Amino acid sequence: MQIHKSIAYKSPSNNNFLLKACRFPILLVKKLGQRLLGAVLRQCFQNPSPISAFRTIWICALLVGEVLIFQYAMRKCSWPESVQWDKSLAEPYRIALIADPQIIDDYSYGRTGLLQKISEIYPDMYMRKNWINMQSIFDPDAVIFMGDLMDGGREWDDEKWEIELYRYQQLFLPKKPEQRIFHLVGNHDVGFGEKLVRGALQRFRKTFGKTNYKVNLGNHSIVVLDTVTLSGSDESIRKEGLKIIGELANDTSNQFPRILMTHVPLYRPPNKDCGPQRQGSSYINQNTGYQYQNLVDEPLTNFILDNVKPKLIFSGDDHDYCEITHEKWNAFEVSVNSFSFAMGVERPGFVLLSLYNPQTVDDSAALPNQHIRRTTESLPQWHLYQQRGDLILLKGQYWKSVGKALLDIGVVGVMTYLICWLWFLV
Repeated sequence: MQIHKSIAYKSPSNNNFLLKACRFPILLVKKLGQRLLGAVLRQCFQNPSPISAFRTIWICALLVGEVLIFQYAMRKCSWPESVQWDKSLAEPYRIALIADPQIIDDYSYGRTGLLQKISEIYPDMYMRKNWINMQSIFDPDAVIFMGDLMDGGREWDDEKWEIELYRYQQLFLPKKPEQRIFHLVGNHDVGFGEKLVRGALQRFRKTFGKTNYKVNLGNHSIVVLDTVTLSGSDESIRKEGLKIIGELANDTSNQFPRILMTHVPLYRPPNKDCGPQRQGSSYINQNTGYQYQNLVDEPLTNFILDNVKPKLIFSGDDHDYCEITHEKWNAFEVSVNSFSFAMGVERPGFVLLSLYNPQTVDDSAALPNQHIRRTTESLPQWHLYQQRGDLILLKGQYWKSVGKALLDIGVVGVMTYLICWLWFLV
């Protein structure tokens, strides 16, 4: 049995020294910011005024929108359990499934300069916050990334790809060394089928290991199939996946229940309903385009299901949540929604999977709605009040007072916003 290698994240030399050196100014700014905020809050309560009220509103709105709402959304989720599990015999094995982080890069929108950096920073921070909260609250035994790690991975030369790889790794740093992390390959990473980019596939395998493998976790056999390469006709590339399928077809021991992981969802009849948690179109139908295909072809799907015989299937790629049953094989498939708000779904999410042989339970967790989150923290910047009786609307003195008040509120808001960000960087 081939065991997929764990990933050792690369970092610069003299790790501890550099990490401490980088963290020191951040911690210093964070500490100073907290003291300044404390002083501002004391002033607000000691000298109540419209300006103080708006300062307080800004601070509360930003803290809620940038910190608390992430924890609230995460804490509404929980590891699925079964009343039939006897935990005195064994603890369930906990796996978090994350699909399509697809970090934004130069390929995504064709933007340049500051606009491109903003397009990268906001999705990165959103995923970073949710990753930290997920690790802190759920502490999974393993994490499986379901493919499409970068948006333009297949397009880049090795130098650019290394830069984006380091950025990706810093976003998803493991909480503890013993946490096992596995990766599937996606079409945005290496291309698809006949248009596969060989060089991109080779460097993906060099970095993350085999793209077809099986590993036992929690007394279950996790089968990872690279349906991106299996969808092509090049036998030299497909042979690794075909070998795994052949081994599983010849293994009649049925020692552990099988769970199949595939980046591309398996074929299903047209307009097959995806269930109540679907946010967009109620089904996934076959469609093709540049370097993508919505579903694995029907013959390949049948071949996989006939030979692998999975009890449960997880896929990604679609960005929206979907659950169906392949009736002929009595196999339940869940397509995991994207972890990023930049992928066109209103509610990003991930899946929590609890394994307790011979039972398996999964549950979907929804992340904060980015549109709502942004809307609720975007407060009006205009306020009108009578500060002194001698200030009237047409006097320049009035407008200077309003400008000063807005600047005051803006500085407090920016300071609070930066502290909220620094919260997740240290």
